[in-house]
Amino acid sequence: MYINREVYLSLYKTAANSVMFFVMVNNVRITSHTRAWRITYILSYQKVHMGPKKKSFSEWYDYILKEGEFIDVRYGVKGMIVYRPRGMVIISKLYQIFESDLKERGHQQVLFPLMIGLPNFKKESEHIKGFEEEVFIVSRAGGKDLDEPMVIRPTSETAFYPMFKLWISSYRDLPYKTFQSVAVYRYETKATRPLFRGREFLWIETHNLFANEVDAMNHVKDDIEMMGSRLSEMGIPYLVVKREPYDRFPGAVQSFAYDAILPTGEVLQVATTHYLGQNFTKPFEVEYLTENSDKQHAFSTTLGIGISRLLGALVACHGDDNGAYIPPQLSDKLGIVVPIFSGNKNYEVIQYVKRVYSMLPAGQFLLDNSELTPGEKYYMSELKGYPLRIEIGSKEARDNTVTIFRRDTRKRKVVDIGYLPKEIEGTVQEMKANLRSNSKIIIHDAMKRDEIIELSGKNLIIRANFCGKKECADEIKEKTGGYEVRGELYNEEQPQGTCAWCGNQAVRKVILARAY
Repeated sequence: MYINREVYLSLYKTAANSVMFFVMVNNVRITSHTRAWRITYILSYQKVHMGPKKKSFSEWYDYILKEGEFIDVRYGVKGMIVYRPRGMVIISKLYQIFESDLKERGHQQVLFPLMIGLPNFKKESEHIKGFEEEVFIVSRAGGKDLDEPMVIRPTSETAFYPMFKLWISSYRDLPYKTFQSVAVYRYETKATRPLFRGREFLWIETHNLFANEVDAMNHVKDDIEMMGSRLSEMGIPYLVVKREPYDRFPGAVQSFAYDAILPTGEVLQVATTHYLGQNFTKPFEVEYLTENSDKQHAFSTTLGIGISRLLGALVACHGDDNGAYIPPQLSDKLGIVVPIFSGNKNYEVIQYVKRVYSMLPAGQFLLDNSELTPGEKYYMSELKGYPLRIEIGSKEARDNTVTIFRRDTRKRKVVDIGYLPKEIEGTVQEMKANLRSNSKIIIHDAMKRDEIIELSGKNLIIRANFCGKKECADEIKEKTGGYEVRGELYNEEQPQGTCAWCGNQAVRKVILARAY
C-alpha cells in the first residue's frame, strides 16, 4: 500500500492546523491531536509509502528516477531524456573515474564529429550489416537534399579508422590508444526505457591499435580487469561473458560483455570490450612499417562503457522501498544535516547545528533549513539516496552528540562530536567496503532441459552446457519466455558431456538469462 504526496500533505496540513479529524493509516490511529511530525513518522516508517515498492520494479524504478530528481523523461522525443543536476553529478563522477583509469593506462582523449560519411560507414561489411537498421541518417539540410547522406554515430569505428590511416605510419607509433566521451544514437525499435534502453545514451568508447595480436588481446584482458574492479567498487553485481560468434559486436573477432544483474533477475549489458583483429584496419588501410621495413596492418580493440546504463544500474541495484541509495563515492553530497526543533530550545539547537556543521568535511553535507518537518526531511533524504543523515535536536545539543543515520543499513548511531570527523570517515569506508559484498551473485547449474525451464520460471541466472548452435539458442529463448544464451563465462572451464537443451555434444558452458 502507498499513498500519493497530495494525500500525505493534506493529512500533514490538517494536523498542523488542528482541524478535528480521525483516520486510520495502516492500522495506526491518527487524530487531530497527532502532531504533524508524528504523522510524517508514521507514514514514512510504518511501512506506508508515498511511492511504489520495489517488488513492482518497473513502476518503482520510474518513480525513483523522477522523484529522486535524477532525470526527466518529459522532453517529448521518444527514447531521449534530460539529465537533471543530481543525475549529472553521478554521470560526471562516473566519467571522471573511468577517464582517469584510461589515462593511467596510456589512452589519449580525443573528440570526433557526430556525423560519419555514409561511404566510410559502409566500408566494413559486417559492421554495416549489424547496424543498418539502427542508424539515424541525415539526408536533408538547409532545405535541400544532401549530395551525400551522413550517419549519426551509433558507434565510432568508421569515424576513427580513416584518421588512424593518416596518423599511424611506423611501429614506433604503436600502441596507439584513444578514447572519447560522447553520446551515441541508435534507432531502438523496442520499447524504450530510461537509462536502460534509449535512442540516445552517454558512453565512453576507446579505439586502440597494436602491432600484434598478443598485445591487442592483453589490452582486452586489462579492459576486463579494470571494469570488474570498478563495478565491484560500485556494488553492481555482474558477470563477464564471452559472446557467442553470432552475437558478437559487428566486425569483432571476439566480444566480451559485462552483464549487470538487476533485482528482477534480468541482465543489463553495461560495458563491452572487443578484439577486432584486422577487420577494420584492412578495409581502412591502417598500415605501419615494421622494424624490418615491411608493411603490416595494425591489430585493434575497442571498449564501450555505458555511462547512462551504469546510472540506471546503480539506482536499480541499491535502491529499496524507501528510495534510492547512491554510493558515497558517487553521491553529490555525503549527506544532509537535519535540525530538530521543539519547545523553547530552538536557539540552542541552531547554535549547536552551526558548531557541528563547521566540523564536517567542507562542501560534503547539505544543511536542510527548509520548512519541512524532520520526518519529511528524513523521507526525502532516503528517497534521494544520500549516504548519511545527521540528526540534531535538543537532546544532542545538551549531550554534545549527534545521531548518524546510515542509508545502506538504515541504522542509527549516537556519536560524541569530538569523534565526529573520524566517525564519518570510518563510516564512509565501511559503506564502500560493504558495496563489494553486493556484487556477488548466485549461479544455478542446469544439466537438462526441464531444469532450464524450471529455473527460468524463477528468474534465476543459469549455467548450462551448450552445443554452440544458434538454432538451439533460439529455441531456448522461445520456450523459456526470453532466456538468452548470453555467452561463456570469462575463464570458464571447458564442459564435459552434452548440451543441456538438445543433447548434442557440448562445446562450452554458457550463461542463460533474460535481458532487460
